[in-house]
Amino acid sequence: MKILIADDKPRVRRVIRRMLEAQPSWEVEEAEDGVQAVIRAQQCKPDLILLDLAMPEMNGFEAARQISSVLPSVPIFLNTLYASPLVELEARKNGVQRVISKSKQYELIPAIEEAIVHN
Repeated sequence: MKILIADDKPRVRRVIRRMLEAQPSWEVEEAEDGVQAVIRAQQCKPDLILLDLAMPEMNGFEAARQISSVLPSVPIFLNTLYASPLVELEARKNGVQRVISKSKQYELIPAIEEAIVHN
């Protein structure tokens, strides 16, 4: 399974990459911002995309909207410090399947496994 992660903080990408690549047969691609996430998604055709909300150049909402219009069957998750019912509502409007709080990273692997099974 190929997962694209987009976050403007290299340390955050590194931590998430290690966690995901610890799963058998999971590969990780990276993007530094929303614009790069849109480009990389079209290039690598991931099975799932994990976007940060607050990124330079293009935020996670806009990146999700653009990606979901080109790759509508690919699940998109928003990984953010700002998880709230309002953020979840806006995320869904923009093609995001699930919002995961960065303070609850333990939810990430089970959520990805569930999304892949149901996709």
